[in-house]
Amino acid sequence: MILFVAQTFLPEAGGAPALMTSLVHALTLRGHPAEVYCRESRLAAVKAFDASRRYAVHRFGGPRFWRHMRMSGAIGRRIAQGGVTTLVVDSWKSLERLPPKALKNMRVVCLAHGGEYARTSRIGSVLDRADLVVASSSFTAGLVRPFVGQTPVAVVLPGVTPPPGAHPELKTRSVQGDKLLCIARLEPRKGIDQVIGALAALKPQYPRLTLDVVGHGEDGPRLAELAAALGVSGQVNFHGYVSDMARAELIRQTRVFVLPNRADNSGVDGFMPVFLEAAAFGVPSVAGQAGGAPDAVVADETGLIVNGEDIDDLTNALRRLLDDGGLCRRLGEAAQKRFWTEFAWSEAVRRYEAALGLTGDKI
Repeated sequence: MILFVAQTFLPEAGGAPALMTSLVHALTLRGHPAEVYCRESRLAAVKAFDASRRYAVHRFGGPRFWRHMRMSGAIGRRIAQGGVTTLVVDSWKSLERLPPKALKNMRVVCLAHGGEYARTSRIGSVLDRADLVVASSSFTAGLVRPFVGQTPVAVVLPGVTPPPGAHPELKTRSVQGDKLLCIARLEPRKGIDQVIGALAALKPQYPRLTLDVVGHGEDGPRLAELAAALGVSGQVNFHGYVSDMARAELIRQTRVFVLPNRADNSGVDGFMPVFLEAAAFGVPSVAGQAGGAPDAVVADETGLIVNGEDIDDLTNALRRLLDDGGLCRRLGEAAQKRFWTEFAWSEAVRRYEAALGLTGDKI
């Protein structure tokens, strides 16, 4: 039995709950029994969601202190019942709340995403309780290692759920249109302002070039003002949040997915699955070199890596793909093959099995 402890879990939104939920689902499909302990969700869909699971989901509400106490006590009692061989926590913060005495005689694995590793003296002592830290990218592993003593750190690239309509047999289309696409929370570190600047620079050569931007965020008004100031507001479409089906269709129609992410005072992304969602449809990416993007996009193989701070570097990379349809197609085909052979959950789950010390198909 594997116990999963998470701060949030689907149907709550966010990358961390999506990853944890997909991991639990993939492991149970492989025959590994599991239970989940997490924070209460007030979403209307939560009861139907939990009822549809092939494993038990235990949710805890109330004021933070009492919620943590109740959850910790429930986990301790479940462990005392026996049969728990592995405990997986979604972050060091979740591990900190568990009683150390209850964690003996089992394998304790702590997931690391990147942004939670700010400087604090508590992290090292908490990670001493783990047998392994699983980092979502090489970049994230570099953030974690200064905090660990003897606890090993392993890089396990996450699986990614394919967008609706994507499948391994889908042939990559030779997209002739001039559509670029960004999907991200609208914040400065995503580099969408640089894409708008590159769009303006490319306008004389590609007057029909357009940019679709999917997502909300505090940077939205600034980005709209920038597009107007550069004379490309008619070529930038801000969609806000869209349905999964609409998002998939935008990916399918685009020629290049672009997100020149960079680091700033708000942090940096440890892993960016959106590049792989594009890859599932055979769409090549232009990614920034910051954070974990180079683990999601292989430079000159599945896309191009640029300096997100250098608008000329970004503009030249986009021009290169727009000018060379053959290169764009080859990168897209390689990206699609890599997605289905390495990042579809049916394949990625084997990496987690190895890290957790589990045997393969138990069914």
